[in-house]
Amino acid sequence: MKTLASGLESKRDNFLLLRFLAAALVIYGHGGAVTGGQGPPDLFVVLGWGTYSGTIAVHIFFLVSGFMIAGSYLRLRRQHLVNFLWARILRIFPAYLYCLVLCAYLLGAIYTTTRLPDYFRDHAVLYYVIQNLKLQTSMAWTLPGVFEGNPKMPVINGALWTLPGEFRMYLWVALTGLLGVLSRRWLCTLLIATLAGFGIVYPEKDILTIPTFYVGLAGMFGLGVFCYVHRQHVPVGWPYAALAALLAYLLHGTPLSPYVFSLALAQFAFAFAYCTPWYGFNRLGDYSYGVYLWGFPMQQVVAHHFPALSPNWNAGCALPLAWAMAFIS
Repeated sequence: MKTLASGLESKRDNFLLLRFLAAALVIYGHGGAVTGGQGPPDLFVVLGWGTYSGTIAVHIFFLVSGFMIAGSYLRLRRQHLVNFLWARILRIFPAYLYCLVLCAYLLGAIYTTTRLPDYFRDHAVLYYVIQNLKLQTSMAWTLPGVFEGNPKMPVINGALWTLPGEFRMYLWVALTGLLGVLSRRWLCTLLIATLAGFGIVYPEKDILTIPTFYVGLAGMFGLGVFCYVHRQHVPVGWPYAALAALLAYLLHGTPLSPYVFSLALAQFAFAFAYCTPWYGFNRLGDYSYGVYLWGFPMQQVVAHHFPALSPNWNAGCALPLAWAMAFIS
């Protein structure tokens, strides 16, 4: 039986491809939000999955992140806490700052309807960069006169809302690791189970400074952490993924549906990563984060020039543009 531990030991996986596809799925999911146009509804909504593509993709991101970040800390160990935090900062902030600055001072300057001298003097431009760089939940979404004539909304980058939650997860991994919880399997399991139970019973309450709209993402991150600390015992393979998918189908519409669906999504993600016998995408590099950051702004650019495009055509045109910006960044 193949397990997550044996998959890790093989040192071969398809997480890069999985995350890239998840980033592309986010762009696909945002098509309707950006265009406001008529087109076929989201595929996963049509199939009756009870959620839409963007949510599924972000849940995959948080699951994989929990799995990898827990492994990263446990490999570095607590004496290298500074190295762990520095690695997380390097993962998040350089590409993020690049995206914020270019959106504010280049993209904004190109697409604003405000006179350029007035635009650059407007405090809202610098505020957009500084406020979002804080990774607080109160983020800045618009720039003066930018995309105001777009079909549905003038939001510059609607995908940024997940980043404060992601960074909070990094800090909680660092804290639990420093306290020795992460390295003790039983204690880590008890903590995850307690937090999950609290989130299920009291979904309207903020848990450990995690706002309620991050609870589902935090649950997927916690599931990823759980899978890593129990990696020797978590089976991986397409038959397990198919069985989990069947169970999710049978329980669809019941109170257990969202939780079983999350387990099925986890089985799919790990089966894709460790049981897909093609690793050619890994030669291209890791562009998933950059594609995620640039997807929404590029969709707004496409919507500005081609407002009549359907959601799917908007997403299809924006994806290569986002990949190009990810490559540059």
